[in-house]
Parts: sequence; C-alpha cells; structure tokens
Amino acid sequence: MNKNQLLLQGSFTRQEYYRTVAEGSGKISEDALAYSLRKDLSEGRILRVGWNRYSFQGSKKIYTHTYSDEACDVAGKIITEYPDAEFQIFELVQLNEFVNHLYAHNTIFVFVENDLIDYVFDSLRQPCFGRLMIKPDITDYYRYLADDQVVLLRLPSGSPRGNQEKWQSRIEKILVDITVDKLVSNIVPESEFETVFREASERYFIDVKTMFSYARRKGATVKLKQVLQKYAAFLMEKR
Repeated sequence: MNKNQLLLQGSFTRQEYYRTVAEGSGKISEDALAYSLRKDLSEGRILRVGWNRYSFQGSKKIYTHTYSDEACDVAGKIITEYPDAEFQIFELVQLNEFVNHLYAHNTIFVFVENDLIDYVFDSLRQPCFGRLMIKPDITDYYRYLADDQVVLLRLPSGSPRGNQEKWQSRIEKILVDITVDKLVSNIVPESEFETVFREASERYFIDVKTMFSYARRKGATVKLKQVLQKYAAFLMEKR
C-alpha cells in the first residue's frame, strides 16, 4: 500500500501508516516510524481523527459546531449530576449548515446510556419543564413539540465520542442518526439526504468506517448501506 492508497482509504491506523512508510522508505525501526508520524502530525500533513485513526489533511476540516446556550445548559446539568455518564447531544439546527430548508425551531436530542436515561429524565424534569420527552414516537414528538424541546434517546454502547467535548456529536454520528435512527430519520425528510451528504463531505473529513461501526451498534448497517448507495455512493468507496 502506498500513500495514495491511504489517501483514497480516507482514514488509516498507526500500523497502516507505519507499514506504508516502511515499504516506501526502508525504515524499519519503531523509533524511526514513530518519528515520521510525529513529524507529519506536527507539520499538519495528517490529522488525528479518532483513537488510532488518522487522515491526510487535504482541504477538509474536522467537523465542529458551536452549540446553543440551551444545549450547553443541558450538558452542564447532566455532567454536574452524573460526571461519568456517557451521553451525546445533537441539536436539529446543526443541520442548517447542510440542508436546503432551514430549521427555524430547535430540538435538542440527548442520547444517554440506557442505564441512566430514566435518572437523567428525572434530573431534567424541573429545569426543562414543559419541553422534555423521553423516547417518544414520531406522533408524540410532533404532538408535544415546543421550542428547544429536549428529547432523551438511548445511546448505544461504544458510540463515537466528540472531537472537542466527548458529549458533542461527530459528523459521522449525525449522518447515521438522520438516516437510520427510528425517531430522527422521521424528522429529517429523505429529500434532504443527498444535499446533506454532499455538503458535509465537501467541507469535512468523514470516516466511513466510524459510520458503519456506529450503525452496527444501532443494528442498522443494512439500512445505512442502502441510503449511501442511493444518495452518497461516493462514500462507499472509502468503506
């Protein structure tokens, strides 16, 4: 494998990088390979995009989002009550960067580990009075919808953590949730999928392996594959 193949692959592990450098330069010592990796990282030729995952810099950025005050308040309350809790937040207005029809009203989706979701609901009941739901179906979601609605959903174990704060959603998780999540996929119209995938992939690095790993946690790899083949076939080449 050469560096061009690594580039087409999208992301790669430390071991794949070492093997590629060794084949191209003849360097075989662990220290020399580690130095080469540190140098490429420090000079910005490659980026660290996850645990033992790297990507060539190119022209794309790692996805970030400035969360609303309401979303940050919810995150702060959960961290205060349950500092070790695994949870992640995705707010509907994050999609305004990618969609044709902007969302004027926000919904804050809080994905919480299953064992704590009822406790988190009780903790947020008072501060989020009148705008808190737990695992609603699509009918109840629209029936009781309010501005800055807070919706608690189950977080699969092993979900990818945010790049800045662990509770923030990576672009890979967002793309999976809007296409396969039982609730979220019924809120984001399918007519927006092609635009969202195109805009997201043109601006940001997307690790397709992370997408499929997360979809597998949700039991939705087949559905994700079908969506990508229909609306974003170019991403399947990086799988």
